[in-house]
Amino acid sequence: MRITSVDTFPVSLPLADPVQMSHVTIDCSHNVLVRISTDEGVVGWGEGVEAFDLTGENQGRIKAGIDGLGTRIIGMDALARTGIWYGLRRAVVGNATAIGAIDIALHDIAGKAQGVPVFQLVGGRTRERIPALVLLGSGDPDADLETFRARYERGFRWFKLKLGIGSAAAEAQTLERMCDAAPDAVISGDANAAWSEQESARFLDSVAALGVRFIEQPTRERAALIRLAERSRVALCADESADSLAAVLDFGGTAVGGVSLKLIKHGGITGVMRGAALCDQVGLHVNLAGKIAESSISAAANLHCAAAMSAIEYGCSPANHVLAKDVCARPPEIIDGAYAVPETPGLGIDVDEDLVEEVASR
Repeated sequence: MRITSVDTFPVSLPLADPVQMSHVTIDCSHNVLVRISTDEGVVGWGEGVEAFDLTGENQGRIKAGIDGLGTRIIGMDALARTGIWYGLRRAVVGNATAIGAIDIALHDIAGKAQGVPVFQLVGGRTRERIPALVLLGSGDPDADLETFRARYERGFRWFKLKLGIGSAAAEAQTLERMCDAAPDAVISGDANAAWSEQESARFLDSVAALGVRFIEQPTRERAALIRLAERSRVALCADESADSLAAVLDFGGTAVGGVSLKLIKHGGITGVMRGAALCDQVGLHVNLAGKIAESSISAAANLHCAAAMSAIEYGCSPANHVLAKDVCARPPEIIDGAYAVPETPGLGIDVDEDLVEEVASR
């Protein structure tokens, strides 16, 4: 089965409600979809999600990366996805998001060609339902608690509060009120490297007794994060400072509790599953995260990875559910706070090219 074409589709996906982060408010995600076709008529879809502050790849660079790398794989065996992944990584420096988009599409092709869902290609299913780790946060404790309670009533039990938006004291209060309101919920926080080491230490001390599962990337620099983890009673998770598989491995043996694995920074399904194996090897917990706003293509890829991992102690957060418009007529759904893992061949989703045209970047 030979690859005959690699086509890219820049899209702008609007969010139903803007998402506030420590340094930016996101109301639209500018991503790139890729469609890979084969000489046997099997087609696969992948996606690269723009996250310039994390990967250095904006929409234009992602498209250029996929277009350039796509020319290299025309005529190759579409089922040789591991060899293609390693070959693309050797061919360029960086471009993890573009490589990841191609890798997702090749997994979609392989699953369809073999008549199995992607999770069967990467180790088999270890769980049938994936609790959805949902994001909230505005810096306003009353508003955030109202949002938290509404989502709790809808069945959600895993929550991540975006930090570094309001005052540290207000956000510590929000975490405390969330923990008090729902002792059975899994509560975490993510500062997106908003604070200095000293500010981070004060915040961690203020929430030490709350039972929070983890705080993600309070400060950016790796050595500072490790020092904080050594003194903190709250587990810390690395994201921005775990931007490669080598960086993931380097956190092994430190006091940091876990790392955030992402399709866009580790090179798609192949990279994420290798990252999970490294975490198993060196004793790190896994947070498997989408990037704020992704279509059902990336969401499905995340779900297949989550289904096959040995453990996801820090949760999984596919992000298609925040969109006002998607590219699949029947996207993976959240029921009672959890996703069911797609079971049809490939990614288990059907991309509607009319919907793709509706959200095409102009």
